[in-house]
Amino acid sequence: MPPPHGDTELSVRRWLAAGWRDYRASAWLSSSFSLLFTLPGALAVWGLLHYDLGLLLFPLFGGFVLLAPVLVTGYQRAARLLRLGHAPRFTDLLLGITEGTPGIWFLTFLLGLGYLIWITDALIIYGIYFGQRPLPLDAALLSDPLLRADLLGYLLYGGLLGLGIATMGFIVAVFGIPLILHRRLGFIDAVNRSVGTVFRHPALMLRWALTLAGTTLLTLSVALPLLVVVLPVLGYASYAAYAALLPDDAG
Repeated sequence: MPPPHGDTELSVRRWLAAGWRDYRASAWLSSSFSLLFTLPGALAVWGLLHYDLGLLLFPLFGGFVLLAPVLVTGYQRAARLLRLGHAPRFTDLLLGITEGTPGIWFLTFLLGLGYLIWITDALIIYGIYFGQRPLPLDAALLSDPLLRADLLGYLLYGGLLGLGIATMGFIVAVFGIPLILHRRLGFIDAVNRSVGTVFRHPALMLRWALTLAGTTLLTLSVALPLLVVVLPVLGYASYAAYAALLPDDAG
């Protein structure tokens, strides 16, 4: 049975503290690996802003949050090695992604499909409100009453759609991915255990989901270079959450 978690806030802090410790033990390695995702993201952000398509950063950042559990599987492997007293190497971080089982590939496919649905529908909603014209991110978006109303509608409907997809992705992936990676469970068994664990700890998992999504979105929005630190810390913290709630599986 998983240990009780009477204090949600302290539990989340404990996972983040564990993630920070693991990051400090492998800082250069972990940040170098996260550059594989940060640099393309920075290029995409520059391109959208350059062509006055900054409003499309909204689904782009949301999609990154949805796909992040798959992108940071390398940190899951590295965290397990650190837990066992071994020093991870760059190849270990790569193997976390490339050494996939059919369950991981299928889960990756589902999350990728969810992202495609999100980004496609966000583009449709953008077209409904703004047509095909580019819109710079400037004061006019808030000072013009018509643009402000369109902006609110775009963010509301796009956000509700993204929230639904991201919630389903979190429920199946937050423990499904480590169970497949570390215990080699099949897709259905891993997802069942992940869903069951989430619903056994609803308040704790809500806080954890908000922490992961909020920290990632804030970093993407205001301090993108810090993603080289934030991404590995959250990746290692995710393993700590898995080890705390499923200790018999974490080893």
